[in-house]
Amino acid sequence: MVPDASDDSHDQSTDDGRPRRSDGGVDPGFDPDTLYRVVRAAIKDALLDVIGTLLLLGVALVIVAIGGQLLLAAMSEVAIVLGALLVLFGLYIGAATLELIPPLREWL
Repeated sequence: MVPDASDDSHDQSTDDGRPRRSDGGVDPGFDPDTLYRVVRAAIKDALLDVIGTLLLLGVALVIVAIGGQLLLAAMSEVAIVLGALLVLFGLYIGAATLELIPPLREWL
């Protein structure tokens, strides 16, 4: 509810001891500039994570496509093995990017 404008109380603090702001509100207890910097850094990190994930998934898709083409057009056993390894490697990169399996650094 909005306080009555005819209220003559000019107390500079609230019931819990926090100071009133000049606009009539209550001081939130934190610095808005610091909050802005923290939120901006968090959003920047999140956007970079999304872009990095999409790029890694694109690389994985290209590696799987090259391995699949090599498998389909294989004339020798070496080409079949190389194609299969590329497909498996691309699938691993995609799965590790989506955190379906742990990355290699956690296995060692």
